[in-house]
Amino acid sequence: MISSDTKWSRIGPGHYQARLVGGTFQFQLDREDLPFQDICDVAVRDNARRRFLFVSRVLGRHWPVRPATLRDIAARLADKVALQNQGEPTVFVGMAETATTLGQAVFREWRRSGRPGLYIESTRRLTGGEIAFRFSESHSHATAHVIHLPNRVDDPQDWFGHARHVAIIDDEATTAATATGLVRAMRAWRRDSPFKATLAVIVRWRPETETPGELATVESITDGRFEFSGADEFPVAPAPNHGVDSNVIVRRGVRHGVTEPENIPPHWHGTVARGERILVLGNGEHAFRPLVLAEALEEQGAIAWVQASTRSPILLGGAIGHVCQFPALSGEGHAEFLYNVPEDHPYDRVILCTEDEPPPTNHPIREIRSLEIRS
Repeated sequence: MISSDTKWSRIGPGHYQARLVGGTFQFQLDREDLPFQDICDVAVRDNARRRFLFVSRVLGRHWPVRPATLRDIAARLADKVALQNQGEPTVFVGMAETATTLGQAVFREWRRSGRPGLYIESTRRLTGGEIAFRFSESHSHATAHVIHLPNRVDDPQDWFGHARHVAIIDDEATTAATATGLVRAMRAWRRDSPFKATLAVIVRWRPETETPGELATVESITDGRFEFSGADEFPVAPAPNHGVDSNVIVRRGVRHGVTEPENIPPHWHGTVARGERILVLGNGEHAFRPLVLAEALEEQGAIAWVQASTRSPILLGGAIGHVCQFPALSGEGHAEFLYNVPEDHPYDRVILCTEDEPPPTNHPIREIRSLEIRS
């Protein structure tokens, strides 16, 4: 239902070229569990430190995805994590904000198979609870990440402090520097309680030379190498934000850890007509519950898609056909973006699921046609 203007060429086995306004990508894939173009598109970021962006078609962030497609990706990654595990409890860490839907979806598949574990998310928002440690994502538009500390209610077995396997879930990895920073910070916090770290991503990009690091293994749906040749001139990018949000205290939930996947509030349920086309929107880090709602709507006969708003500034072109910018729904004041939901969108209904208070009546996001709000 959403189209891309990326110009793709298949040059040879696993060798692709992608051209768009702003640059050209060259890809050499060593492995494709699923066809590369089915899971990935490209765009140009409005970010001076990293101009390129891989836009996942299966993540449910910048591009709408059917729930079954996202579940399939999550199940594949859960199986790959299991290969690195001897049946012991595992701490899953979903990386904010991009992989919060995927992270908990992978954990859900893990729990469905009867395996024990704890799920927790990195965050750029404070709950008011104790912080375990912090780490940085240097190339991002918002570099700071926080990991809050679970308590005995969140984590009765203290797996966060003692599980010997940690699985980090993200959308893609180039240098894996962010995951490495998380592992180093967690090892410093744990001190004398060692663990093996697995990074599981949809797409892994291998550097020309690889050196041993903090990660025991990197699991992926596809991997290979890429080159990006950018245009000579870009607009001036916004300055990165190196702090965490501090104006609004947010709910604890997955930010302090859960041993079972989240469900949706009872009042989110409603009636649908068979065949209704419904887009369910998450809000920033609050993105797994919208997936669960989309699944529930499909069980009633709707055709659902899910995606989420984001802090990430991206330029028009390639996989990004429409940009909606507005003040963050959290009330924190930074800019927030929703991509590929134009004024003439093809959905019968759009359901926005907010983590905080509903947006005020004059908020620009309320201009989306056929919008409903769950909060």
